[in-house]
Amino acid sequence: MPRRMATHALPTPFVQDHAHYSQFILAREELSGQVAEHVHLDQLLLKRVKLSESQFELIRLEDCRLESTELAGAQWQQASFDRIEFRSCFLMGFQANESRLHDVVFQDCKLNLAQFRFAKFRAVRFEDCDLSEADFQGSDLTGVVFERCRLRGVQFSGARLKGARIAGCEIEGLHISANDLQGLVIDPMQALALVQVLGVNVEWSYGNPKTDELI
Repeated sequence: MPRRMATHALPTPFVQDHAHYSQFILAREELSGQVAEHVHLDQLLLKRVKLSESQFELIRLEDCRLESTELAGAQWQQASFDRIEFRSCFLMGFQANESRLHDVVFQDCKLNLAQFRFAKFRAVRFEDCDLSEADFQGSDLTGVVFERCRLRGVQFSGARLKGARIAGCEIEGLHISANDLQGLVIDPMQALALVQVLGVNVEWSYGNPKTDELI
């Protein structure tokens, strides 16, 4: 992102179809409920912007940072995210189905009930995020990192998890099958919890039973 960017409001009161917004800071704007197609956001910093319930089809974001921005219930279907940072954003119920995410970081974000069905992820990290009951069904999560996240009730059915890493996360109630686990990397502390998710009962053994000595 450019080192020097001025703070601006959007050039028009509403986000326009096929519009391209580039190289400025957008702060404390109320854009909830906006509807548009083929919007391109390039090298923007969004701070405390309200985009809840917005509907942007085929939106494209490049080299942007979103800080403390609200996207609750937003529908950004078939979106494209390249080199994007989400910091302390509220994305409850956010929908980005069939989207493409490349080189993206979600840090300290609330993403419970978010939907990323059939999305494609590359070089994506979720750090200290709440993803409870999020939906990644059928997504390509190759190499994605989930670190210290809440993954309770997350839907991973049919997802590709080769090289994906789960570390220090809460995974109770995870929806995943043995076939979906191929290539997934977990830390040792979560191995038992994952086995229980798959319905396997674990019994601890503390040595062999004693047997009477034969004389």
